[in-house]
Amino acid sequence: MDGQGESSTQYRRVYLPPKSEYRFELEPYEQLSIRLVSNATEDGSAPDAEIFGAELVGGNQERWYPFGDEAKAAVSSWRGAELEIAGTASTEYLADEPSPVYASYSNLHLYLERRRIEARQALRRDAKLLSTLASSVTDPTYIAPRTTDPSTDTESDPSGTAATTAYRPEGQGPRVMVLGPESAGKTSLIKFLANYALRSPAVASLGKGDAGKVAESLRTGGDGIIYPNMQSNLSEEAKKAKAEEAKRSDITGWWPVVVNLDPSDGAAPLPCCLSALPLSPLPLASLPSPSPVFPFGTSTATTGAIPPGASTAHGVAPLSLWLGKENIRDNERHFRRVVDWLAEGIERRLARDFRSRMSGLLIDMPGVITADARSKYSFIQHCVRAFKVDTIIVLGHEKLNLEMSKLFAASDQIPIPGSQGLSMPKVNVIKLPKSGGVVELDETYRARLKALQVKTYFYGGSVGGGSNRNGQDSAMPKAVLPGHGDPLGGVPSLSPYSTTIPFDLLEVYRVGQESLAPSSALPIGASRTVTETQLVKLDPANSTADQTSLLHSILALIQPPRGGGGAGQPDSSTNPTDDEIIGAPILGFVHVADIDTVRKKITLLSPSTGRLPSKTAILGSLDWQDV
Repeated sequence: MDGQGESSTQYRRVYLPPKSEYRFELEPYEQLSIRLVSNATEDGSAPDAEIFGAELVGGNQERWYPFGDEAKAAVSSWRGAELEIAGTASTEYLADEPSPVYASYSNLHLYLERRRIEARQALRRDAKLLSTLASSVTDPTYIAPRTTDPSTDTESDPSGTAATTAYRPEGQGPRVMVLGPESAGKTSLIKFLANYALRSPAVASLGKGDAGKVAESLRTGGDGIIYPNMQSNLSEEAKKAKAEEAKRSDITGWWPVVVNLDPSDGAAPLPCCLSALPLSPLPLASLPSPSPVFPFGTSTATTGAIPPGASTAHGVAPLSLWLGKENIRDNERHFRRVVDWLAEGIERRLARDFRSRMSGLLIDMPGVITADARSKYSFIQHCVRAFKVDTIIVLGHEKLNLEMSKLFAASDQIPIPGSQGLSMPKVNVIKLPKSGGVVELDETYRARLKALQVKTYFYGGSVGGGSNRNGQDSAMPKAVLPGHGDPLGGVPSLSPYSTTIPFDLLEVYRVGQESLAPSSALPIGASRTVTETQLVKLDPANSTADQTSLLHSILALIQPPRGGGGAGQPDSSTNPTDDEIIGAPILGFVHVADIDTVRKKITLLSPSTGRLPSKTAILGSLDWQDV
């Protein structure tokens, strides 16, 4: 074993005093493994440790928790703990200042816990409310194909309409939005709050009364009506399902929905998406942080999974919509429209999923920049209205906190369009300190991370996270650290499938033009033809420019509008509207590996074999070269 391998397997122990943090930052190809030692603390109590709110298991189930892919994290301890660490980190230290985890963040969790319990009580008291909510949506997967008028200029209408058809305030858990500048720790706080919600001792059920019976009927596909002798009329399969559901109803922990409105995060499943991630305390009540490839500790079913382990990302079935941009300011009008569709889809889910309804929303936002103040933070205003936010958390930004307090001082007096007289909820603005462990991320790091997220989607995870995935294996540690025998995040290695199809088999669209000058840059008196939200169909067979745009791009395959065109027919044969295409959920992604202009064919890379799930795709700004 050479020197590099020996240094990678160095073991050491670090003692965390009560209410302290051990922080580390990994460079490329560095690996680290951490284990909670079960020795009692100085006062005789059992040790404890957590990472972004996810508990490290000690005692007889001592596990190694692996980290790689330039992970940056912190281990916190309330009562004190001893950690065993294997591997090296270029930056590691014990924080010498108090962490906000032990005061501000924990108090915020307790506030949200009370709100969730109040929502649960409201639902338990009123069984008729459950049926009313469920009957308000005929198809829980349907997304309204409109809300914001696409002809409205963002600059002249900063708030937008944010209409909705499914929102009802009754029995609603907290809806929390986290704001702050870039690299303020917003995603870390979201993950902390989500982990504490999943670990809660509360039971997110409606009990065994009438409300519980209505919820059971709705979960099994019924109409929410309580019939006599319901149990005796059930089939054997339904009885087994009910028994399994009864076991699940005793599981502690909340079922929050994480909403990612930052398209640069890469979750889930890739950058340029806006997503809703429904969480549950099953099978594991934690969101791990083994790799920044999974910023929320979640992975999607498109890349497979292995049995849950210490580093396994939380498997979710997200509702993801394609924005096509990593920066929302590149096309804010389109961003607002996609936000409305996502919000409506979430409302329709919460109308029937009462666990998620009482657990609430945790909304991660893009970083705020100075220029946003010129439009009175229009995108924030619109998101607050679209998701009916009642709590805004501002991290470490005094001016932003004051601005938000002014903007939403009278939010409960603003009517909700299309809601038959309902008004926006009262918005509470809370300023919290930024953690001293926040790391400033440069553009080079972000570019590496984006490429790694795309590569992981198609090729799965790498064992130990040590490979640079570009074939430079000489930089990898020679020894396998504890916990690094399986891929980070629990995503197994995949064998992507390459297929070549004719140009006309896949219909590809783009939203708006590739670049637009702002209205202020136009000549005086001139008006701009609205093209930011127009849907443009590409013609690679006859356009060299479209061929160039497609090569090396990532295409989002969307749910075929109106069921698609059937065998041998293009999806456009059903005459879908632009809104039905742009607002359709994402089914998966393909990579354009090559274009044959002579044979009029395109070569696509897919993470799995078989036919493409859709013949309709949307192009964005996300590209990648498979090297």
